[in-house]
Amino acid sequence: MEETVNPKTLKTWLSDSYEIAFIDVREIGQHTKGHPLFSISIPYSSLELNIEALIPNKNTRVIFIDNNDGISVLAYKKASKIGYVNVFILQGGVQKWTSNGYELFDGINVPSKTFGELIEKHSHTPSITAQELYQKQKNNENHVVIDGRPFEEYIKMSIPNSICCPNAELAYRVSSLVKDNKTEIIINCAGRTRSIIGAQTLIDFGIENKVKALENGTQGWFLSNLNLEYNKNNFLDKIPNELEFKNLQNQIFKSIKKNDIDLIDIQKTQELILNEKQSTFIFDVTNTKINKNIDPLIRHVPGGQLVQATDKYIGVWRSTLILVDDGDLIRAGTTAIWLKKMGFNVFILKDGLSQTSKLKFNTKTLFKADKLNILKTVDLKNQLNTTLYDIRSSKDFIKQRIKNSVWLNRSNLNKENIKENDEIIIITDSYDKASLVVQDVNDLNLGCSIKVLKWNENELKNIPNIFDPKMKIISDNDCIDFNFHTHLRHEGNKSHAEQYLKWEINLIDRMDKQELTFFKIF
Repeated sequence: MEETVNPKTLKTWLSDSYEIAFIDVREIGQHTKGHPLFSISIPYSSLELNIEALIPNKNTRVIFIDNNDGISVLAYKKASKIGYVNVFILQGGVQKWTSNGYELFDGINVPSKTFGELIEKHSHTPSITAQELYQKQKNNENHVVIDGRPFEEYIKMSIPNSICCPNAELAYRVSSLVKDNKTEIIINCAGRTRSIIGAQTLIDFGIENKVKALENGTQGWFLSNLNLEYNKNNFLDKIPNELEFKNLQNQIFKSIKKNDIDLIDIQKTQELILNEKQSTFIFDVTNTKINKNIDPLIRHVPGGQLVQATDKYIGVWRSTLILVDDGDLIRAGTTAIWLKKMGFNVFILKDGLSQTSKLKFNTKTLFKADKLNILKTVDLKNQLNTTLYDIRSSKDFIKQRIKNSVWLNRSNLNKENIKENDEIIIITDSYDKASLVVQDVNDLNLGCSIKVLKWNENELKNIPNIFDPKMKIISDNDCIDFNFHTHLRHEGNKSHAEQYLKWEINLIDRMDKQELTFFKIF
């Protein structure tokens, strides 16, 4: 029998001092329509593929939430099968959560977004509007615009005359760019969070220059009817000289000491990794993965993104994080300070990446994909009377699909009328995801024959009349795997851009007392 917990008790668990993983097993489209603030998305459709990376310790307290439709029960059984021993289901799902008077938050990466807004409010982070910056540029005032996003985002669109320097690199590299302490530094991102965190990083680091966050980032610039630039490759790749580097290290030592963050050696790192009483994550927070031979369990996540989208990489609140950089400690240090304020137990490996090869990981990944019966594309023409389930994303299915195929998300498998001894073809772009669906069908014990076809559009074109000529055949409500939350802002839709920025700004007003005190800001 599955263990359950009621919303009131779960609320108290979120406020205690122990590790907790509050997991929304609905699909990402359902999650972004509305979820509890500190719930983390691990959709059931890919649960076993992601859960062990996001929740590495099988003893962690894990709570599943769904739409009270049985998906949490399925997730509970799958998690238990691969070794999780402290799992609960939230009674009544999302509906029970709201009927107890608790808020749902739309959008994605909500904990990080609310954290950024709280930092701005608490620290009174100075900002500048798009129009004010435009006038500075027009008047040739002494300033520089630094974009704190990763380069792959920067190249898509950027503020004119800006230079890219991802947030975790700011304190490390800015002295190589700005030599005059009278130069005003403007930090921007696409919206608000990275602008705020980037600007406050430099301010807290003790830089003498005036520093401001560009209010609402590239979206605010666009909404002010100012022109953005595209395909620019201005990247700040300079490093500090010897004197600058020494000063920066002295400053980071002071900062991490002030925030009670310990520098640890390889031996202590090894002890933390092997400690089965806690969840421990280790991250390489440099912007570029230099050493490609380090253990895959040392995840490469640039520090700015680790703060900007924390729940994408860490599934356990109050867990232990070990950060590592090239050995300068500045990138790891500035990132560690923010994550410590988010409530994590944070350490910095003082020996740098060069020493990580000495670490041994006690991996206990128990999920193993079943062997699949692969169907070659050329043989599909003889199988077209078979039941065809396409498990690619709904977006890809709508764009192009095989005639008579049915779009299927794993979480909806129980709604399909699968009969005894059915012959089924699973169409997929991921053998791993296909293995989960195949396993679920086999668990029905109907004796079905299942083959898996890897989607290859170029090969499929060689089969006459293979594609369905109809237009869109799935309603938006059925596209549970697609994040509709202000998604058109990425395509230049001003209405969606305005909605998104308003959503970010209003996050704090929607938080209750417990949620407001979750982070360790004050």
